[in-house]
Amino acid sequence: MLKPGILCSLLLLSGCNPNNQSAAESILTLQLRFNGEALGCDRLINLADTPWSLSQLQLYLSDFQINNKPVLLDPTMTYQQPQLALLGMVCSEPDNANWQLKFTRPLTAGQMSFNIGVPEQRNHQNPLQAKTPLNQSDMYWSWQQGYKYLRLELAKETEQWALHLGAAGCHSASPMRAPQAPCQHQNRPKISLRYRGEKTLILDLAPMLADITLSADNHCMSDPNRLSCQILLPRLGIGGDAQGWSLQ
Repeated sequence: MLKPGILCSLLLLSGCNPNNQSAAESILTLQLRFNGEALGCDRLINLADTPWSLSQLQLYLSDFQINNKPVLLDPTMTYQQPQLALLGMVCSEPDNANWQLKFTRPLTAGQMSFNIGVPEQRNHQNPLQAKTPLNQSDMYWSWQQGYKYLRLELAKETEQWALHLGAAGCHSASPMRAPQAPCQHQNRPKISLRYRGEKTLILDLAPMLADITLSADNHCMSDPNRLSCQILLPRLGIGGDAQGWSLQ
């Protein structure tokens, strides 16, 4: 059997290094899709025979684990902290898009899980004093309610539609006060996928938006009493099976 040093000499041109696995094994790229095709700001999607375009899709992913063991994110990346990352884009600000997750060590095969949302202990802080990526003001409601875990906005002509996911049923003396008790509806769905070395994490919006006629009157702002939220929240994984997530 060849020793690692000899093997590396033979494979020098391929960049062999017995002490380090490929950096790519530490990177997972999120790809947004609609009906299996890549979705960007310049593509129209057909919903109830009406063309819509994407205005914004951003979401916080947190608490990554493989086989129930924490997997930390690389905090040197602009949109990451060790247990949390902000992914997605605002179409009016294309230079600020971020679709990449970088971990501190190579991922191993197993059951991968993560949450959509900001951990409870960090959800009601002052965003003006928070470190990136928790300092983006349009991803924040108030000290009382906390962050918007997911912000999806679509547009057509003069009409817009929005889905903002975050905690609900949060009680405090005022919107400028953090609640003393956990919010009634945490709305922090857990996604679980079998990881076998894939490089792409896919979110396909089509299953989530299927058979919904979008309008300015049926926004969902995480209110469980609103009809549109009663349809959408289970599809996000709250009281139902999360739709549209896969690895490839």
